Amino acid sequence: MIGKAHSPVILFLCVLVSCAAAAEFATNSGSQDYDSAFVQMRVPERVKVHEVFPVTITVRNTGSQTWEGWPIRLRSVNPPNNRRWGTDYILIAQGTAVKAGEEYAFRSHLKAPAGPGNVNFQWQICKDGDNWFGEATPAKTIEVVPNTTAARTVIVPHERTMTEKKVLAFDDFEYLGSFKPPKVVNEARGAFSESGLAMRPMPDGRDRLFVNYTHPAQVLFEIEIPHLVKVQDGRHADLKTADVKKVWGSVKVPYSDEETLGPNGGFVWIEERKTLFWTWYHGYKTGEAPPVLGATRLSDDGTLTHSGPWHLAAPGGLYKSYWGGVLTLPRAFADRYTHGETLALGFGGYYSICGPASRGPALGAIPDPNAGQTAVPVTALFYHPHDAPAPRDGDYFNANCGFWSDQPAGPEQGVWTYDDWCRAGAFVETKAGQAYMAFVRLGTGRLGYDYGTITSAGAAEYWYCYDPRDLGAAACGQKTPWQITPNWMTRVQYPLGRTVTGACFDSRTGRLYLCVSWAYPDGLESFPIIHVYGAS
Repeated sequence: MIGKAHSPVILFLCVLVSCAAAAEFATNSGSQDYDSAFVQMRVPERVKVHEVFPVTITVRNTGSQTWEGWPIRLRSVNPPNNRRWGTDYILIAQGTAVKAGEEYAFRSHLKAPAGPGNVNFQWQICKDGDNWFGEATPAKTIEVVPNTTAARTVIVPHERTMTEKKVLAFDDFEYLGSFKPPKVVNEARGAFSESGLAMRPMPDGRDRLFVNYTHPAQVLFEIEIPHLVKVQDGRHADLKTADVKKVWGSVKVPYSDEETLGPNGGFVWIEERKTLFWTWYHGYKTGEAPPVLGATRLSDDGTLTHSGPWHLAAPGGLYKSYWGGVLTLPRAFADRYTHGETLALGFGGYYSICGPASRGPALGAIPDPNAGQTAVPVTALFYHPHDAPAPRDGDYFNANCGFWSDQPAGPEQGVWTYDDWCRAGAFVETKAGQAYMAFVRLGTGRLGYDYGTITSAGAAEYWYCYDPRDLGAAACGQKTPWQITPNWMTRVQYPLGRTVTGACFDSRTGRLYLCVSWAYPDGLESFPIIHVYGAS
Protein backbone atom coordinates (compact mmCIF):
# COMPACT_ATOMS: atom_id res chain seq x y z
CA MET A 1 0.00 0.00 0.00
CA ILE A 2 2.84 2.41 0.82
CA GLY A 3 4.51 1.57 -2.46
CA LYS A 4 1.37 2.21 -4.37
CA ALA A 5 0.73 5.47 -2.46
CA HIS A 6 4.16 6.87 -3.44
CA SER A 7 4.31 5.56 -6.99
CA PRO A 8 2.98 8.79 -8.58
CA VAL A 9 5.69 10.78 -6.76
CA ILE A 10 8.37 8.37 -7.86
CA LEU A 11 7.07 8.52 -11.38
CA PHE A 12 7.13 12.34 -11.24
CA LEU A 13 10.71 12.32 -9.98
CA CYS A 14 11.69 9.92 -12.71
CA VAL A 15 10.17 12.24 -15.28
CA LEU A 16 12.13 15.19 -13.83
CA VAL A 17 15.37 13.22 -13.96
CA SER A 18 14.60 12.13 -17.50
CA CYS A 19 13.85 15.72 -18.60
CA ALA A 20 17.04 16.99 -16.98
CA ALA A 21 19.04 14.31 -18.74
CA ALA A 22 17.38 15.19 -22.03
CA ALA A 23 18.16 18.87 -21.49
CA GLU A 24 21.77 18.04 -20.70
CA PHE A 25 22.00 15.88 -23.79
CA ALA A 26 20.53 18.64 -25.90
CA THR A 27 23.09 21.11 -24.57
CA ASN A 28 25.93 18.69 -25.14
CA SER A 29 24.73 17.73 -28.58
CA GLY A 30 24.44 21.41 -29.42
CA SER A 31 28.02 22.01 -28.39
CA GLN A 32 29.04 18.92 -30.34
CA ASP A 33 27.47 20.39 -33.49
CA TYR A 34 30.02 23.20 -33.37
CA ASP A 35 33.24 22.53 -31.54
CA SER A 36 36.94 23.03 -32.19
CA ALA A 37 40.35 22.18 -30.81
CA PHE A 38 43.51 24.27 -31.05
CA VAL A 39 46.33 22.67 -33.08
CA GLN A 40 49.12 25.20 -33.55
CA MET A 41 49.86 28.88 -34.12
CA ARG A 42 52.58 30.62 -36.09
CA VAL A 43 53.05 34.23 -35.03
CA PRO A 44 56.13 36.38 -34.28
CA GLU A 45 57.41 36.75 -30.74
CA ARG A 46 58.33 40.38 -31.39
CA VAL A 47 57.07 42.97 -33.90
CA LYS A 48 57.64 46.68 -34.45
CA VAL A 49 54.94 49.28 -33.95
CA HIS A 50 52.67 49.53 -37.02
CA GLU A 51 54.37 46.46 -38.53
CA VAL A 52 52.23 44.32 -40.83
CA PHE A 53 52.97 40.61 -40.31
CA PRO A 54 51.50 37.24 -41.36
CA VAL A 55 49.84 34.88 -38.91
CA THR A 56 48.63 31.28 -39.22
CA ILE A 57 46.35 29.69 -36.63
CA THR A 58 45.44 26.03 -37.18
CA VAL A 59 42.41 24.43 -35.51
CA ARG A 60 40.52 21.14 -35.86
CA ASN A 61 36.78 20.85 -36.40
CA THR A 62 35.79 18.53 -33.55
CA GLY A 63 32.04 19.05 -33.99
CA SER A 64 29.62 17.39 -36.35
CA GLN A 65 28.80 20.41 -38.55
CA THR A 66 30.79 21.67 -41.53
CA TRP A 67 32.29 25.17 -41.31
CA GLU A 68 31.95 27.42 -44.34
CA GLY A 69 31.19 30.96 -45.39
CA TRP A 70 30.74 34.19 -43.49
CA PRO A 71 28.98 32.93 -40.33
CA ILE A 72 32.04 31.17 -38.91
CA ARG A 73 35.27 33.04 -38.39
CA LEU A 74 38.17 33.30 -35.97
CA ARG A 75 37.66 36.27 -33.64
CA SER A 76 39.89 38.04 -31.15
CA VAL A 77 39.28 37.46 -27.44
CA ASN A 78 40.55 38.74 -24.11
CA PRO A 79 38.56 40.94 -24.43
CA PRO A 80 36.15 39.71 -27.14
CA ASN A 81 36.31 41.44 -30.53
CA ASN A 82 39.22 43.72 -29.68
CA ARG A 83 41.03 45.33 -32.61
CA ARG A 84 44.44 45.82 -31.09
CA TRP A 85 45.95 43.84 -34.00
CA GLY A 86 44.19 45.87 -36.69
CA THR A 87 41.06 43.72 -36.95
CA ASP A 88 38.89 41.49 -34.79
CA TYR A 89 38.39 38.62 -37.26
CA ILE A 90 40.09 36.21 -39.67
CA LEU A 91 37.93 34.54 -42.32
CA ILE A 92 37.70 31.07 -43.75
CA ALA A 93 38.88 31.35 -47.34
CA GLN A 94 36.22 31.70 -50.03
CA GLY A 95 35.05 28.36 -51.40
CA THR A 96 36.44 26.39 -48.45
CA ALA A 97 34.39 23.90 -46.40
CA VAL A 98 35.94 22.49 -43.23
CA LYS A 99 34.29 19.15 -42.52
CA ALA A 100 34.08 17.36 -39.20
CA GLY A 101 37.47 16.01 -38.16
CA GLU A 102 39.44 18.22 -40.59
CA GLU A 103 42.10 20.75 -39.69
CA TYR A 104 42.01 24.27 -41.08
CA ALA A 105 44.69 26.98 -41.04
CA PHE A 106 43.29 30.48 -40.66
CA ARG A 107 45.69 32.83 -42.47
CA SER A 108 45.79 36.61 -42.58
CA HIS A 109 48.02 39.61 -42.25
CA LEU A 110 47.59 41.69 -39.12
CA LYS A 111 48.98 45.05 -38.03
CA ALA A 112 50.81 45.80 -34.79
CA PRO A 113 49.55 48.49 -32.41
CA ALA A 114 50.84 52.06 -32.59
CA GLY A 115 52.54 51.93 -29.19
CA PRO A 116 55.21 49.63 -27.71
CA GLY A 117 54.57 47.13 -24.92
CA ASN A 118 53.64 43.52 -24.22
CA VAL A 119 50.30 42.94 -25.92
CA ASN A 120 47.89 40.03 -25.51
CA PHE A 121 47.19 37.87 -28.57
CA GLN A 122 44.37 35.30 -28.34
CA TRP A 123 41.60 34.05 -30.66
CA GLN A 124 38.57 31.74 -30.67
CA ILE A 125 36.00 30.47 -33.22
CA CYS A 126 32.69 32.32 -33.35
CA LYS A 127 29.46 31.71 -35.29
CA ASP A 128 27.07 34.47 -36.34
CA GLY A 129 28.97 37.10 -34.40
CA ASP A 130 28.05 36.08 -30.86
CA ASN A 131 28.01 32.26 -30.59
CA TRP A 132 31.48 31.34 -29.35
CA PHE A 133 32.55 27.71 -29.32
CA GLY A 134 35.55 25.46 -29.01
CA GLU A 135 38.98 25.88 -27.53
CA ALA A 136 40.61 29.31 -27.59
CA THR A 137 44.23 29.62 -28.64
CA PRO A 138 46.68 29.63 -25.73
CA ALA A 139 47.06 33.04 -24.11
CA LYS A 140 50.12 34.64 -25.67
CA THR A 141 51.95 37.93 -25.25
CA ILE A 142 53.74 39.54 -28.19
CA GLU A 143 56.36 42.19 -27.57
CA VAL A 144 55.78 45.34 -29.61
CA VAL A 145 58.96 47.40 -29.91
CA PRO A 146 59.61 50.91 -31.31
CA ASN A 147 60.46 51.23 -34.97
CA THR A 148 63.48 53.46 -35.15
CA THR A 149 63.86 53.04 -38.92
CA ALA A 150 60.26 53.73 -39.95
CA ALA A 151 60.05 54.98 -43.51
CA ARG A 152 58.36 58.29 -44.16
CA THR A 153 56.80 59.67 -47.29
CA VAL A 154 58.27 63.09 -47.93
CA ILE A 155 57.17 64.83 -51.09
CA VAL A 156 59.33 67.89 -51.57
CA PRO A 157 57.81 70.59 -53.79
CA HIS A 158 60.03 71.59 -56.68
CA GLU A 159 61.84 74.87 -56.33
CA ARG A 160 60.34 77.74 -58.27
CA THR A 161 61.70 81.11 -59.28
CA MET A 162 60.08 84.25 -57.94
CA THR A 163 58.24 84.77 -61.22
CA GLU A 164 56.69 81.29 -61.40
CA LYS A 165 53.33 80.40 -59.95
CA LYS A 166 53.24 78.20 -56.89
CA VAL A 167 51.58 74.80 -56.89
CA LEU A 168 48.22 75.21 -55.21
CA ALA A 169 47.23 73.01 -52.27
CA PHE A 170 44.12 72.38 -50.22
CA ASP A 171 45.10 75.16 -47.84
CA ASP A 172 44.80 77.67 -50.68
CA PHE A 173 41.03 77.12 -50.78
CA GLU A 174 38.23 78.24 -48.52
CA TYR A 175 34.94 76.40 -48.08
CA LEU A 176 32.21 78.77 -49.30
CA GLY A 177 29.08 76.68 -48.90
CA SER A 178 26.97 73.92 -50.42
CA PHE A 179 23.68 73.18 -52.13
CA LYS A 180 21.64 70.16 -53.15
CA PRO A 181 20.82 68.88 -56.61
CA PRO A 182 17.21 67.69 -56.84
CA LYS A 183 16.63 64.20 -55.51
CA VAL A 184 14.66 63.05 -58.55
CA VAL A 185 14.55 64.29 -62.15
CA ASN A 186 12.03 62.53 -64.33
CA GLU A 187 12.50 58.85 -63.48
CA ALA A 188 16.17 59.20 -62.41
CA ARG A 189 17.31 59.48 -58.79
CA GLY A 190 20.38 61.01 -57.24
CA ALA A 191 20.70 58.04 -54.91
CA PHE A 192 23.24 55.52 -56.30
CA SER A 193 24.19 57.94 -59.12
CA GLU A 194 27.80 59.06 -59.49
CA SER A 195 27.43 62.28 -61.46
CA GLY A 196 30.08 64.40 -63.09
CA LEU A 197 29.86 68.19 -63.22
CA ALA A 198 30.29 70.70 -66.04
CA MET A 199 29.90 74.48 -65.87
CA ARG A 200 27.70 76.40 -68.33
CA PRO A 201 27.76 80.22 -68.05
CA MET A 202 24.50 81.77 -69.25
CA PRO A 203 24.03 85.12 -71.05
CA ASP A 204 22.10 86.52 -68.07
CA GLY A 205 25.09 85.87 -65.79
CA ARG A 206 23.42 83.04 -63.89
CA ASP A 207 25.67 80.01 -64.00
CA ARG A 208 24.38 76.50 -64.50
CA LEU A 209 25.82 73.06 -63.94
CA PHE A 210 25.24 69.93 -65.99
CA VAL A 211 24.34 66.95 -63.79
CA ASN A 212 23.72 63.38 -64.90
CA TYR A 213 21.78 60.73 -62.96
CA THR A 214 22.14 57.07 -63.91
CA HIS A 215 19.76 55.08 -61.67
CA PRO A 216 17.34 53.58 -62.37
CA ALA A 217 17.44 55.47 -65.68
CA GLN A 218 19.93 57.86 -67.27
CA VAL A 219 18.89 61.52 -67.41
CA LEU A 220 21.03 64.59 -68.22
CA PHE A 221 19.82 67.95 -66.92
CA GLU A 222 20.94 71.49 -66.07
CA ILE A 223 20.55 73.16 -62.68
CA GLU A 224 20.97 76.82 -61.74
CA ILE A 225 23.45 77.45 -58.94
CA PRO A 226 21.51 78.77 -55.90
CA HIS A 227 22.65 80.84 -52.96
CA LEU A 228 25.32 78.96 -51.01
CA VAL A 229 24.74 77.91 -47.41
CA LYS A 230 27.44 76.40 -45.22
CA VAL A 231 26.90 72.99 -43.67
CA GLN A 232 27.12 73.38 -39.90
CA ASP A 233 27.88 70.32 -37.74
CA GLY A 234 26.55 67.99 -40.42
CA ARG A 235 23.16 69.72 -40.62
CA HIS A 236 21.87 70.08 -44.16
CA ALA A 237 18.23 71.11 -43.70
CA ASP A 238 18.97 74.78 -44.50
CA LEU A 239 20.76 74.06 -47.78
CA LYS A 240 19.09 75.30 -50.95
CA THR A 241 17.96 72.84 -53.60
CA ALA A 242 18.97 73.88 -57.10
CA ASP A 243 16.22 74.55 -59.65
CA VAL A 244 16.16 72.38 -62.75
CA LYS A 245 16.33 74.66 -65.78
CA LYS A 246 16.55 72.13 -68.59
CA VAL A 247 16.03 68.38 -68.85
CA TRP A 248 17.81 66.88 -71.84
CA GLY A 249 16.75 63.32 -71.08
CA SER A 250 18.62 60.18 -71.91
CA VAL A 251 21.90 60.54 -73.81
CA LYS A 252 22.60 57.37 -75.76
CA VAL A 253 25.00 56.62 -78.62
CA PRO A 254 24.54 53.42 -80.66
CA TYR A 255 27.44 51.05 -80.15
CA SER A 256 26.24 47.82 -81.73
CA ASP A 257 22.99 46.29 -82.93
CA GLU A 258 22.06 45.48 -79.35
CA GLU A 259 23.90 48.03 -77.21
CA THR A 260 24.02 51.77 -76.63
CA LEU A 261 26.39 53.79 -74.50
CA GLY A 262 25.70 56.85 -72.37
CA PRO A 263 27.52 59.00 -69.82
CA ASN A 264 28.17 57.44 -66.43
CA GLY A 265 31.56 59.08 -65.81
CA GLY A 266 32.57 62.72 -65.91
CA PHE A 267 31.91 65.23 -68.68
CA VAL A 268 32.86 68.70 -69.95
CA TRP A 269 30.92 71.38 -71.78
CA ILE A 270 32.37 73.25 -74.80
CA GLU A 271 30.22 76.37 -75.06
CA GLU A 272 31.46 77.48 -78.49
CA ARG A 273 30.29 74.21 -80.02
CA LYS A 274 27.32 73.57 -77.73
CA THR A 275 28.83 70.12 -77.19
CA LEU A 276 29.09 67.91 -74.14
CA PHE A 277 31.98 65.42 -74.14
CA TRP A 278 31.46 62.49 -71.78
CA THR A 279 32.82 59.08 -70.84
CA TRP A 280 31.26 55.69 -70.31
CA TYR A 281 32.72 52.80 -68.32
CA HIS A 282 31.86 49.23 -67.42
CA GLY A 283 33.45 48.42 -64.08
CA TYR A 284 33.47 44.65 -64.59
CA LYS A 285 34.66 44.65 -68.19
CA THR A 286 37.28 42.09 -69.21
CA GLY A 287 39.01 41.35 -72.47
CA GLU A 288 38.96 43.73 -75.42
CA ALA A 289 38.71 47.42 -74.57
CA PRO A 290 35.28 48.94 -75.27
CA PRO A 291 34.77 52.48 -76.59
CA VAL A 292 34.95 55.10 -73.85
CA LEU A 293 34.41 58.60 -75.24
CA GLY A 294 31.25 60.14 -76.65
CA ALA A 295 30.05 63.63 -77.58
CA THR A 296 26.59 65.13 -77.82
CA ARG A 297 25.63 68.47 -79.33
CA LEU A 298 22.76 70.10 -77.41
CA SER A 299 20.82 72.40 -79.70
CA ASP A 300 18.64 75.20 -78.35
CA ASP A 301 15.54 73.50 -79.72
CA GLY A 302 16.22 70.42 -77.60
CA THR A 303 17.72 68.30 -80.39
CA LEU A 304 20.51 65.91 -79.40
CA THR A 305 23.14 65.11 -82.04
CA HIS A 306 25.58 62.37 -81.06
CA SER A 307 29.14 61.63 -82.17
CA GLY A 308 31.28 58.61 -81.45
CA PRO A 309 31.72 56.49 -79.49
CA TRP A 310 35.49 56.35 -79.74
CA HIS A 311 37.99 53.81 -78.50
CA LEU A 312 41.22 54.95 -76.87
CA ALA A 313 44.74 54.09 -77.93
CA ALA A 314 45.90 53.99 -74.31
CA PRO A 315 49.61 53.99 -73.36
CA GLY A 316 50.68 50.68 -71.91
CA GLY A 317 47.28 49.20 -72.73
CA LEU A 318 45.89 50.56 -69.45
CA TYR A 319 42.65 51.78 -70.98
CA LYS A 320 40.78 51.87 -67.66
CA SER A 321 43.09 54.71 -66.62
CA TYR A 322 40.87 57.10 -68.58
CA TRP A 323 37.37 55.94 -67.69
CA GLY A 324 36.70 58.51 -64.99
CA GLY A 325 35.85 61.47 -67.18
CA VAL A 326 36.95 64.28 -69.46
CA LEU A 327 38.16 67.82 -68.78
CA THR A 328 39.73 70.78 -70.58
CA LEU A 329 43.37 71.76 -70.26
CA PRO A 330 44.34 75.42 -69.80
CA ARG A 331 45.17 77.01 -73.14
CA ALA A 332 48.70 78.03 -72.06
CA PHE A 333 49.43 74.47 -70.92
CA ALA A 334 48.05 72.96 -74.14
CA ASP A 335 50.03 75.32 -76.37
CA ARG A 336 53.24 74.56 -74.54
CA TYR A 337 52.98 70.82 -73.94
CA THR A 338 50.23 69.07 -75.94
CA HIS A 339 50.39 70.69 -79.40
CA GLY A 340 47.31 72.74 -78.64
CA GLU A 341 45.17 69.77 -77.61
CA THR A 342 42.85 71.05 -74.87
CA LEU A 343 40.88 67.88 -74.10
CA ALA A 344 42.09 65.34 -71.55
CA LEU A 345 40.78 62.09 -70.08
CA GLY A 346 41.35 60.63 -66.58
CA PHE A 347 41.21 59.93 -63.66
CA GLY A 348 42.76 56.56 -62.76
CA GLY A 349 42.44 54.21 -59.82
CA TYR A 350 40.90 50.83 -59.26
CA TYR A 351 38.16 49.21 -61.32
CA SER A 352 36.95 45.63 -60.94
CA ILE A 353 39.17 43.30 -62.98
CA CYS A 354 42.01 45.74 -62.43
CA GLY A 355 44.48 44.51 -65.07
CA PRO A 356 44.16 47.43 -67.49
CA ALA A 357 43.71 50.09 -64.77
CA SER A 358 46.16 52.69 -63.49
CA ARG A 359 47.44 52.00 -59.99
CA GLY A 360 46.92 55.61 -59.00
CA PRO A 361 45.51 58.81 -60.50
CA ALA A 362 45.96 59.29 -64.24
CA LEU A 363 45.47 61.89 -66.95
CA GLY A 364 46.07 61.93 -70.69
CA ALA A 365 45.64 64.56 -73.42
CA ILE A 366 43.67 63.70 -76.57
CA PRO A 367 43.13 65.46 -79.89
CA ASP A 368 39.69 66.73 -80.76
CA PRO A 369 37.99 63.60 -82.11
CA ASN A 370 36.04 63.63 -85.33
CA ALA A 371 33.33 61.45 -86.80
CA GLY A 372 35.74 59.62 -89.10
CA GLN A 373 37.85 58.24 -86.28
CA THR A 374 37.30 55.00 -84.46
CA ALA A 375 40.14 55.41 -81.95
CA VAL A 376 41.61 58.46 -80.26
CA PRO A 377 45.32 58.53 -79.33
CA VAL A 378 46.25 59.44 -75.76
CA THR A 379 49.33 61.43 -74.77
CA ALA A 380 50.04 60.37 -71.22
CA LEU A 381 50.46 63.19 -68.72
CA PHE A 382 50.80 60.63 -65.97
CA TYR A 383 49.60 57.15 -65.02
CA HIS A 384 50.80 54.25 -62.87
CA PRO A 385 51.47 50.69 -64.09
CA HIS A 386 51.10 47.98 -61.49
CA ASP A 387 54.79 47.87 -60.60
CA ALA A 388 55.01 51.65 -60.11
CA PRO A 389 52.08 52.54 -57.86
CA ALA A 390 51.20 56.03 -56.69
CA PRO A 391 52.13 57.01 -53.13
CA ARG A 392 49.64 57.22 -50.28
CA ASP A 393 49.69 57.12 -46.48
CA GLY A 394 50.21 53.87 -44.56
CA ASP A 395 46.88 53.82 -42.74
CA TYR A 396 45.94 50.34 -43.97
CA PHE A 397 47.03 46.73 -44.23
CA ASN A 398 46.15 44.07 -46.76
CA ALA A 399 44.60 41.08 -45.00
CA ASN A 400 44.22 38.49 -47.72
CA CYS A 401 44.28 39.81 -51.29
CA GLY A 402 46.76 38.65 -53.92
CA PHE A 403 46.75 41.69 -56.23
CA TRP A 404 47.97 45.26 -55.59
CA SER A 405 48.84 43.79 -52.21
CA ASP A 406 51.97 45.67 -51.08
CA GLN A 407 51.96 46.29 -47.35
CA PRO A 408 52.75 49.78 -45.99
CA ALA A 409 56.32 50.47 -44.92
CA GLY A 410 55.08 52.64 -42.06
CA PRO A 411 52.15 54.78 -40.93
CA GLU A 412 53.04 57.52 -43.40
CA GLN A 413 54.37 55.50 -46.33
CA GLY A 414 52.16 53.24 -48.37
CA VAL A 415 51.25 52.66 -52.00
CA TRP A 416 48.01 52.59 -53.96
CA THR A 417 45.76 49.64 -53.07
CA TYR A 418 42.81 47.81 -54.58
CA ASP A 419 40.42 49.91 -52.47
CA ASP A 420 41.70 53.31 -53.63
CA TRP A 421 39.64 55.30 -56.15
CA CYS A 422 39.89 58.48 -58.20
CA ARG A 423 36.66 59.47 -59.93
CA ALA A 424 37.25 63.20 -60.54
CA GLY A 425 39.94 65.77 -61.21
CA ALA A 426 40.27 69.41 -62.23
CA PHE A 427 42.88 71.79 -63.62
CA VAL A 428 42.94 74.91 -61.46
CA GLU A 429 44.72 78.14 -62.35
CA THR A 430 44.54 81.45 -60.51
CA LYS A 431 46.69 84.58 -60.44
CA ALA A 432 48.59 83.15 -57.49
CA GLY A 433 49.04 79.54 -58.47
CA GLN A 434 48.08 76.48 -60.46
CA ALA A 435 47.67 72.76 -60.01
CA TYR A 436 46.09 69.64 -61.38
CA MET A 437 43.96 68.25 -58.55
CA ALA A 438 42.90 64.64 -58.23
CA PHE A 439 40.13 63.98 -55.71
CA VAL A 440 40.97 60.64 -54.17
CA ARG A 441 39.30 58.16 -51.85
CA LEU A 442 41.62 55.79 -49.95
CA GLY A 443 40.60 52.66 -48.08
CA THR A 444 41.85 52.54 -44.49
CA GLY A 445 42.38 49.92 -41.80
CA ARG A 446 41.90 46.27 -42.72
CA LEU A 447 41.56 45.78 -46.48
CA GLY A 448 40.31 42.44 -47.70
CA TYR A 449 39.01 40.61 -50.73
CA ASP A 450 36.28 38.81 -48.84
CA TYR A 451 34.04 36.39 -50.72
CA GLY A 452 34.34 38.28 -54.00
CA THR A 453 33.87 41.71 -52.41
CA ILE A 454 36.47 44.34 -51.58
CA THR A 455 36.03 45.49 -47.99
CA SER A 456 37.78 48.07 -45.87
CA ALA A 457 37.45 49.12 -42.25
CA GLY A 458 37.10 52.77 -43.27
CA ALA A 459 37.92 55.39 -45.88
CA ALA A 460 39.69 58.75 -46.14
CA GLU A 461 39.34 61.55 -48.69
CA TYR A 462 42.44 63.25 -50.10
CA TRP A 463 43.39 66.03 -52.49
CA TYR A 464 46.41 65.09 -54.60
CA CYS A 465 47.82 68.34 -56.04
CA TYR A 466 50.24 68.06 -58.97
CA ASP A 467 52.57 70.56 -60.58
CA PRO A 468 51.41 71.12 -64.18
CA ARG A 469 55.05 71.49 -65.25
CA ASP A 470 55.67 67.89 -64.22
CA LEU A 471 52.73 66.73 -66.32
CA GLY A 472 54.10 68.76 -69.22
CA ALA A 473 57.50 67.12 -68.84
CA ALA A 474 55.85 63.70 -69.17
CA ALA A 475 53.91 64.85 -72.24
CA CYS A 476 57.20 65.93 -73.85
CA GLY A 477 58.99 62.70 -72.98
CA GLN A 478 61.30 64.30 -70.42
CA LYS A 479 59.86 62.13 -67.64
CA THR A 480 58.10 58.79 -67.61
CA PRO A 481 54.39 59.09 -66.75
CA TRP A 482 54.77 57.03 -63.57
CA GLN A 483 57.55 59.29 -62.23
CA ILE A 484 54.98 62.03 -61.67
CA THR A 485 54.07 62.38 -57.99
CA PRO A 486 51.89 64.95 -56.24
CA ASN A 487 53.43 68.01 -54.64
CA TRP A 488 50.83 67.79 -51.89
CA MET A 489 48.72 64.96 -50.51
CA THR A 490 46.24 66.39 -48.02
CA ARG A 491 43.59 64.49 -46.09
CA VAL A 492 40.32 66.41 -46.14
CA GLN A 493 37.00 66.14 -44.36
CA TYR A 494 34.08 67.31 -46.45
CA PRO A 495 31.25 69.07 -44.59
CA LEU A 496 29.03 66.16 -45.68
CA GLY A 497 29.56 63.04 -47.76
CA ARG A 498 32.61 61.25 -48.99
CA THR A 499 33.61 60.31 -52.55
CA VAL A 500 33.90 63.09 -55.14
CA THR A 501 32.45 61.89 -58.45
CA GLY A 502 32.41 65.18 -60.36
CA ALA A 503 34.46 68.37 -60.33
CA CYS A 504 34.75 71.58 -62.32
CA PHE A 505 36.59 74.86 -61.85
CA ASP A 506 35.24 78.26 -62.88
CA SER A 507 38.25 80.40 -63.77
CA ARG A 508 36.10 83.58 -63.86
CA THR A 509 35.13 83.34 -60.18
CA GLY A 510 37.91 81.11 -58.83
CA ARG A 511 35.30 78.65 -57.57
CA LEU A 512 35.78 74.89 -57.44
CA TYR A 513 32.61 72.78 -57.52
CA LEU A 514 32.67 69.22 -56.18
CA CYS A 515 29.81 66.74 -56.49
CA VAL A 516 29.99 64.41 -53.48
CA SER A 517 27.94 61.22 -53.53
CA TRP A 518 26.12 59.56 -50.62
CA ALA A 519 26.17 62.84 -48.72
CA TYR A 520 22.93 62.99 -46.74
CA PRO A 521 20.30 60.37 -45.95
CA ASP A 522 16.59 60.35 -46.71
CA GLY A 523 15.01 57.12 -45.56
CA LEU A 524 17.04 54.19 -46.80
CA GLU A 525 18.76 56.20 -49.54
CA SER A 526 21.59 58.75 -49.56
CA PHE A 527 21.71 61.65 -52.00
CA PRO A 528 24.50 63.78 -53.48
CA ILE A 529 25.52 67.28 -52.50
CA ILE A 530 27.63 69.94 -54.21
CA HIS A 531 30.32 71.67 -52.13
CA VAL A 532 31.92 74.90 -53.34
CA TYR A 533 35.44 76.07 -52.53
CA GLY A 534 36.99 79.42 -53.40
CA ALA A 535 40.63 79.93 -54.30
CA SER A 536 42.22 82.43 -51.94
